[in-house]
Formats: sequence, C-alpha cells, structure tokens
Amino acid sequence: MKSPTLSMTKKTHDIALQHLFPGDELESAGVFICNQGTGVHFQKLIVTKFVQIPHELCDRRSNHIVWPFEAYFDSKTITNIDLAKQSVITIHSHPGGDLKFSKIDNQNDRELFASINAWFDDDRPNGSAIMVPNGTIMARKVEDNGIFQSFRSVNVVGETISIWSKEEDSFYTPHEKKICQTLGTGTLERLRKMRVGVVGCSGTGSIVVELLARNCVGNLVLVDDDTVEEKNLNRLVNSALTDVKDGKTKVDALAASIAHAGLGTKIDAYEALTDSPKAVAALIDCDVIFGCVDSAFGRYHLDCLASAYLIPYFDVGVHIDADGTGDIRSADAVAHYIHPDGRDLLSRGGYTLSQVKSENYQRNDPDTYTKHRENGYLASVGEEQPAVMSVNMQAACMAFNDFLARIHTFRFDPDREFATQRFRLTHGCYEHESDDGEPCSLFIKYRGMGDSSPLVQNNLRND
Repeated sequence: MKSPTLSMTKKTHDIALQHLFPGDELESAGVFICNQGTGVHFQKLIVTKFVQIPHELCDRRSNHIVWPFEAYFDSKTITNIDLAKQSVITIHSHPGGDLKFSKIDNQNDRELFASINAWFDDDRPNGSAIMVPNGTIMARKVEDNGIFQSFRSVNVVGETISIWSKEEDSFYTPHEKKICQTLGTGTLERLRKMRVGVVGCSGTGSIVVELLARNCVGNLVLVDDDTVEEKNLNRLVNSALTDVKDGKTKVDALAASIAHAGLGTKIDAYEALTDSPKAVAALIDCDVIFGCVDSAFGRYHLDCLASAYLIPYFDVGVHIDADGTGDIRSADAVAHYIHPDGRDLLSRGGYTLSQVKSENYQRNDPDTYTKHRENGYLASVGEEQPAVMSVNMQAACMAFNDFLARIHTFRFDPDREFATQRFRLTHGCYEHESDDGEPCSLFIKYRGMGDSSPLVQNNLRND
C-alpha cells in the first residue's frame, strides 16, 4: 500500500481547531472522513467532512480522553463510508503541546482500528491524528496488525499553505545555508520535503523550474508533451541547439540541467498533456502545482485537479499584444493563486468554457472544429503569442515569490490581497487584487471528491 498523506482546507482545519481546543485545557476528539486520491507514490486522503464528538459525551482529562465512537458510526453510516471508498481518521487534541502519540494513544488505536479496518474488504488506509494548540497535526496509519506508519505529510490549504511532516536530522550544504539566512531552517526543511508539479516547461515554466531547483525543493514533477525546437531557444531556460538536434523533450532537457547542477532536487519527467492519466497520477502526489500553460484546456484541467484534490495551484501567464511591426500595444505578466476555499481560475476570467470546448474540438476532431468555426459556433483557438523573456521572468518571479510568502509568511499585507498579481510593462505599474466574489458552482460541487470527481474523470484521455 502506498504511503498516505492527509489534505484539508484551511476552513476545515479552523473548525477542527476550534472544536478540539475549547479553552478548558482538556482533550477533545473528532473524526475526519476522507475521499481518496491515488497518486504514483502516495495515497492522498482528502478530508470531506469533520465529525465533532460533543464534549459532554466524552470523559475528558488533560492527558486522556474516552469517547463514544460507536454512537456516531452505526451500521448505516459505516455502509455509506464503505460504498464511497472513504477512509476514517480519528483525531484528538494534546492541550499540553506534546506532538507525540502516548502509550495510551497506541493502546486505544490498536483496539479501535482492529474494528475499523475490519469494516472494509480492501486495504484502504485508516488512521489517527493528534493536534496541538498551534494547530499542527501529526497523523499515522494504523494497520490491521497494530503496526503504525507515519503519514508522509499533513497539508492544510488556504490563503497560506501549511505542510507538516515528521522531523528528521538535517545537514545543510553551503548553498542551503544561504537560503536559511533568508527564510530560516523551518522553511528550508519544508522546501526539501515538498513535491512540486510544473505543468508547461517552456517560457515561464522553465524559469519556475529553475527557481524551485535553486531553492532546494526536494522533488519536481515536470509535465510537457513538446520537444525542444529552435524557436524555443530564446525563452527556454537551460536549452541549447544540441537539444534541438538530439530531439530532446523539454522535460528531459530541464531534468538534465537540474541533475548537472547537483543541488539535490529529484526529477520525475512526463512527456504528456495534463489530461494524460500518468500525468494526473503524478500531479496528485504534489503538494503544490504551478501551471505554465498557454491553453484554455490546460488551465481548465488544472482547475479541476486543484479543486478535486485540494492542491494549491499557481497559474502563470503572459499576455502580449504586438502589432507585428515591432511595436507593443500591451504586455502583462500575470500570476494567480488558486486554492479550494477561494475562487477558481474560471471565475476569475482566466479562460472561458467556450475556449475549452474549441480547443478540445481542435485537438480531437479538427474537421468539426473548422466547420463550426466557419459557422460561428466555436471560439477561435489563438495562435502562439510573441515572447519577451523579461516579461516571462516577471510572471514566473511573481508566482514563485507568492509561493514563498504562502509557506513562509513575510508580507505586511494580508495574503488574500495577492490572489491575482499583474505587472503592466507598457504602463510600468504593479497591481494586486484580492480574492473577492463567488467560485463557479461546478467546482464547489465537486470540491475534494478526489478520484471520484467527474471533473477529472470526464477529462482523462487514454495514452
């Protein structure tokens, strides 16, 4: 069975924190009901519901709690959980701040999960978690035989991104010490343990990859279906004419460059589009995704993944309007931050469903696309935009610095004020906007559904 991770929204985490710490310094309890996300390396448990066990029904003490689990999980409830392929994670508080499971916790979990695991006929992960007063959560899987396995991480996604994993002894290289001087050892540790996806590895994507690798992100998942062409060389960082002659894919060219740098970042490279099942499985494993694509369908599919699997998503874009004679009418570098408690990219006008439909026809049924375009039934699929490397860098750096700010708080203004950032080259100004308004009902409906989400399943293609 794959090593599990646990993901939830910041709103769910806040509800759990308030319930588990009512202010009386006594332990409290609850249960997370989780949907499944099946990645390449990990099994993601996605919290879809938090069940609050009433304080008055528990025997609560400062270092121990006894609570009526069976009273909230009758045969009907258990059957519904089983049919939905969901997992159960119990959680209780440690008011004293000890982020370790006690001997009593171990004994109680072995007894309880002998029954819980017997409910199901498969090997889905179930387990327990503890929370301390600052909100940090530590989780573990409880096997049928009473063996405990620490979760890879617990991720809380909102305006900020919190990722908690098991502490390990650390040795810092000289280049890592430079990062510690700016961001501290805690942020460096988080970066070293993170798995970050970059979809689209050309103009802005190659710059994002370079920034992530130079800042010691532990694992990168690169997704792009193109090879290096001569026209890419003026904007694809770390590409060369030899890559063109050798027919290298963009992901392989970037992977080779990162390996050559020797900074310790590991690479999983996928020559694929975002609707490829192998790419989807790899992205499910990621703690964060950067979308550096220039298609509406690519953005739509990343919107779907971010919503279904509760993955924070940074969209990077460049919009240049050139007149073809050397003059620029407008040039904007744009970065969006998308998270499940906020608005999706569709609601922000990052693309339209008409564009998605047109691109889908163009890829899968070119004749129908041409016919409908001529009759005015489909939106036009745009040609490649001109490239200005400095604008690409501006967009990539805005998104990357926003990413750093959300895992390591350093901004004076609230993070929600930076949901959309825009630099207007022709006006020489920087703008940022808050995440106001309502998300699309489509994404609200299927938020956190994971593998069972129609948003993902309906848009997968066979390789």
